Amino acid sequence: MAFLSLMDDRAKPKGSRDPLGFEMVWSYFGRKVIGNLTTITSSLDNFTVALLGFYWANQLVSPSEEKHVRHKRVREIFLRFEQLTGYVRSYRNSTNIMGISRIQKRIQDDSFNITLGLSNEQQILSDQVSYGLWGLYSSAARSTGLVEGNDRVVTDEGQKICKEVLKQLDDKWKDVKSLLESKITLDRKNLNLMADSFMTAIQHENVQKPLLESLMSGNDSNGVQKELWLITKSIYLEESRQPQSIEELINRIREKKLSSNLENCLRDILEVERILVACNNLFHYCRRKDGESLESISSTLKNRYHYTYLPKTLPREPFLRRSNLASILNAFRNHDSAKAVAEILKLNKEVMQQRNGAPWVEVVSGNTLRVRVKDEKAQLASQQDLEEHWDYDYFLGSFRRIVSNYFGSS
Repeated sequence: MAFLSLMDDRAKPKGSRDPLGFEMVWSYFGRKVIGNLTTITSSLDNFTVALLGFYWANQLVSPSEEKHVRHKRVREIFLRFEQLTGYVRSYRNSTNIMGISRIQKRIQDDSFNITLGLSNEQQILSDQVSYGLWGLYSSAARSTGLVEGNDRVVTDEGQKICKEVLKQLDDKWKDVKSLLESKITLDRKNLNLMADSFMTAIQHENVQKPLLESLMSGNDSNGVQKELWLITKSIYLEESRQPQSIEELINRIREKKLSSNLENCLRDILEVERILVACNNLFHYCRRKDGESLESISSTLKNRYHYTYLPKTLPREPFLRRSNLASILNAFRNHDSAKAVAEILKLNKEVMQQRNGAPWVEVVSGNTLRVRVKDEKAQLASQQDLEEHWDYDYFLGSFRRIVSNYFGSS
């Protein structure tokens, strides 16, 4: 459920994100199943580009360089490589490029005065280090065992994939290393000529298949993600219809014979998500009720929903927010909407206090709502949406998108 506001962003209280602190909850349960991917890392092409960039950047900088100097140089060369490949990929209409807006604008500019570097005019994102492949794809690559260290040194497993890419590149890429260290203006014609070879290389079966196996299997000692991958792969290979949502993927996996460990992890995800969705539904509804009384809100909610679909108890593990969610769940199960709202607003207040910010919604003057971050578009969900809608992806969203894109293009 998106957190929208009609207010100027600058007027929001400090810490205006994840107002109920649920990111730590769903991440906790999601990490039990998907240990390496994030909500952002959902493109095999981007993983391949990042891996090759880490490989070349570390090759071009001498290991004997002083540590902080070497790190700076590795990062600079990587950013240049990301820029170069972004322009190249755009010529073949790649849709997964981070920084595509700036890339397309510069390519379409008649002057075409494009160089590689670290200035604002050269970076393809406002903060390319943080929001590009260096920052957003490296943790997943590291968790998978494809790179290691702050300089993103490519491991033996990662190097095998990089060398497969290099086999597919033609002569137009033979001088790429010198290009990454030069200050010349890029040539439109040469970029276009480089595009076919590069896209063929990063999307070659000998590259994508081992990368897919590494990413989907994960690197967890319990083997939960690997089991999930083997079952998911069988679904995509043997069944005619691909899962169209996280819930469908989980349900179809649970139809198979699973270990108790994986079964328990998926059950917890399903049950916790239903509670979080129910909480968000009431909280965001309250965000459009500035100045209204709790009695009025309780009257609206009375008998509107039944919560018999919710689990009777929470998972026993001591995860963050557990006691708050236990109180809220108890109120839902007892059909006490007033208590549920009070507990949800209490949670919002606690979360925001921990961030040294003010609550988005609070009760003042005894029983009146004061709303600091409004959402005039918020609507109460239907009973069906409460039971079926997903607000969080538990990293399974990226897992499903990578698998779907791979088998969809195979």
